[in-house]
Amino acid sequence: MNNTLKNILQTLAGFIIGGVFLYFTLRNKDLSEIAASLKNADVFWMILSAVFLALTFVLRALRWEVILYSSNLHPKRTDIISAVFLGYFVNSFTPKLGELARCTTLKRSNSIKVSKLLGTVVSERIYDILILGLGLIFFAIIEFERLGDFFIKAGQSIGHLIIGKDFLLYIAIGGVLLALFLFLFRNKLKRFKAFSFLYNFVSGMYSTIIMTFRLKKFNRFAILTVLIWLSLVLMNYCYLMALPETENFSIYFAVVVLFVGGIGWAIPTPGGIGTTHFFILQLFIAYNLSETAGISFGILSNGLTFVCTILFGIVTLIFIEYRIRKLKPQNYRKLSD
Repeated sequence: MNNTLKNILQTLAGFIIGGVFLYFTLRNKDLSEIAASLKNADVFWMILSAVFLALTFVLRALRWEVILYSSNLHPKRTDIISAVFLGYFVNSFTPKLGELARCTTLKRSNSIKVSKLLGTVVSERIYDILILGLGLIFFAIIEFERLGDFFIKAGQSIGHLIIGKDFLLYIAIGGVLLALFLFLFRNKLKRFKAFSFLYNFVSGMYSTIIMTFRLKKFNRFAILTVLIWLSLVLMNYCYLMALPETENFSIYFAVVVLFVGGIGWAIPTPGGIGTTHFFILQLFIAYNLSETAGISFGILSNGLTFVCTILFGIVTLIFIEYRIRKLKPQNYRKLSD
């Protein structure tokens, strides 16, 4: 199966998963009430949320720069920022292909191997998943009475919506056996050109991941990480302030929404469509809040994020193409292979 067909199938699967979650979120709901709620949204808070979204992207780019620096990669800062904006633009349409897009974009302007860049992106994702996991554990403990039942029901719903637990077990066993086979017979398999290319690619990415855990500017990395999550909290708070039904909610609830909604973003659907709506609705139900308010908030937050990311991406795409055309091959920064 070629990469184009594989990407198409992954995208279709992401839309199907998102559509199923969205269907169960909106099923038997009064859409007229939801529409009325969205119609009364405060424009000022919506614009301010877009500012925090853009700030989050810039902070992510600056943090990625720290990881790149630790891997002895030194692309231009403007190229890093552009690549991050474009990556999230691509993620709005395809499940998680934005990471590859940001790497190929940076390769075009700075001549760095994609495998090395992907390794740094994987490292960044590992840190984010770690923080998301710790946050979920923290809130699951201090909000056990409310969120304990939420996590159980959400997990059961996902299991019924997607695949059964036995199938997941078979997939896990098969993956372990395949990895063991490839490891034991890697020397013989290297004779095949396709496997040799894949092996070198994965090895390069793995070595980069290991290298990035030895961060040379850890303090800067930590500060940027805190600022990223703070910016995300403020963005969610703006979404709450924008709706009449949620304008009196505390910033603490914005933090809870961020981490619980983050589960939806972690599931491979384009732009978190459907999955974020589902988890946010379950959260509102767990807190005995209006289901209409939960759905309205989910649509507003996801919709604004989607629209703003698209607008940012279009501007970035124009800038990148302009910059690439200005660059001449002899002016590319030849970095270590």
